[in-house]
Amino acid sequence: MPRQPIKRELEQGTYWTPPCEVAITEAHPRLLNALKTGSGLDRKRLFVAGAYDMAFSSPMGQFEVAIDCESGLSCGVFRTMRNSEDVSGKPVWFTSDGDPDNAVETVLRSAKAEGLVP
Repeated sequence: MPRQPIKRELEQGTYWTPPCEVAITEAHPRLLNALKTGSGLDRKRLFVAGAYDMAFSSPMGQFEVAIDCESGLSCGVFRTMRNSEDVSGKPVWFTSDGDPDNAVETVLRSAKAEGLVP
């Protein structure tokens, strides 16, 4: 029988809204620059998901992931507001199965490593 999470575990961490597809031109400039170094922008689909802190149910920022279903490569960033400034993490490239939720989870791990997400 699998172990059930305790209440404290359910109240910690980061969750995100279902990723919504938006126009690739709406990507954060830092992500757009990274995407221009790869294959054509017309082959990529951009998804955006809001990030929230479970403990406080407060917004933390958003994930942006661009998925190229033909090549199997994706690139994403986490962005947030700090001191009224739009801050984004370093764009991260990774192989992808084309699922936006899985891509967001990969970007979350990267944002945690950068210290942008607790």
